[in-house]
Amino acid sequence: MNILLSKNSFAGPISGADEIAVNYAAELKAAGHEASVLLVQPPAPGDPLAARLCAAGVELTALASPRFTASLAAGRKLALAAMRAFSPAKKVLRSNSRRIVHDLLQRYHDAFREHLARRRPDVVHVITPDPGAVMFIRAAHSAGVPVVYQEVGTPFHPPGFEEVYERFVKVLPLCSEVATLSPSLAREMRRAVPSLAREPRVVPLIAPDAADGLAPARDARPAGSPVRFGFASRLEHLKGPLQLVEGFAAAHGAHPEVELRIAGEGSQRQQVLAVLRRHGLAEKSRMVGTYTTLEARSRFMRDLDVFVHPSFTEGTPNAVIEAMAHGLPVVATDVGGLPDFVTGDCGVLVPAGDAGALGEAMKMVAGDANLRRSMGLAAREQYRRLFTSGVVMPLLTDFYRRVIAAHGASGNGHGAAGRSNELRHPWAEGAGAAEATRRDDLAAVLGGN
Repeated sequence: MNILLSKNSFAGPISGADEIAVNYAAELKAAGHEASVLLVQPPAPGDPLAARLCAAGVELTALASPRFTASLAAGRKLALAAMRAFSPAKKVLRSNSRRIVHDLLQRYHDAFREHLARRRPDVVHVITPDPGAVMFIRAAHSAGVPVVYQEVGTPFHPPGFEEVYERFVKVLPLCSEVATLSPSLAREMRRAVPSLAREPRVVPLIAPDAADGLAPARDARPAGSPVRFGFASRLEHLKGPLQLVEGFAAAHGAHPEVELRIAGEGSQRQQVLAVLRRHGLAEKSRMVGTYTTLEARSRFMRDLDVFVHPSFTEGTPNAVIEAMAHGLPVVATDVGGLPDFVTGDCGVLVPAGDAGALGEAMKMVAGDANLRRSMGLAAREQYRRLFTSGVVMPLLTDFYRRVIAAHGASGNGHGAAGRSNELRHPWAEGAGAAEATRRDDLAAVLGGN
């Protein structure tokens, strides 16, 4: 199969949508398919995701020039400065700037059609409703190429992006299929966008096993080391870094030996530092910046005992799955697709925004080495069951084959293609089967108590 994965741009380190696109493309190429990635805006020189695609033999191209990207970046800086200077008009300025960017990107419609004529993909796979997604979907549909859209977050979230989705959902009827990353997200997509012609498909993300056959993280740290919590995400309000610090302060009050490692950058970095200092925890914490390679990610994870993800809104966060791949127990919020895989045997879920509940969960896990070990083992197994290439690729390729076959049957494309041999993924039969599996897992955990 010839698959073209499309995004507006690479958003930078620790971008879940970027990771998903790159991992899909690399795994498809390794499996013998013709996979390529197309961006509207070219990546920055030395971009680590571009380097990963190159190493995997995946073609990466862009429609716009670096000058266009630089102009957009300059315009964004001006808009942000205007919003800071005229805060009463912030909402209007943000809405107008988003509309301008959307309109600018529609100008690449014909250039994308020309790219399709040269590349001749069997399917265009658009990931996340970024500013280029509307153009990609319209152009592919008008060119007679089947196009699928994959929602990697929660529709109409986060707050403040409603207008983006209202504009975007108008083109969803042009898609052959719509997919999400987990059963819970499929149900939420159906609820939030009732106009969908058919049920969303569940196509999980693929997370490479960065442990590379080495002992998982739970065995990497020396015996007797202080319990170390870790966080890896953007330091922005919606990811909950301030709740993380408050939870860590509570855990430290009960277990003064605990430590904290934070990977990531963002607008709340200085606030995080200030709150750590206020609690007298600056010496117990370290901010390590943003990792950009699989090796650096693995080093970070292997230096932890527990992974914490206190986000307010999510899809299926890569960082949590990567932590589970390293055998780490997880403390996270009960949002998005997290309940589909952070079950009671491998982690603890708490309400979003509840720093008290987060602190209690962190205290409990910090104080019980046997619990950490059993949860880490279960987390590693959950990762292997749900997110490795071997279990996701049959589902992904079956998804594409169904789209190609349906398009061919309608007289517009390449003809029918057979199904993959075996769909081994627990979510292959949809949300109902996954919900039953989740109930069985929970019953097993409760029965063991």
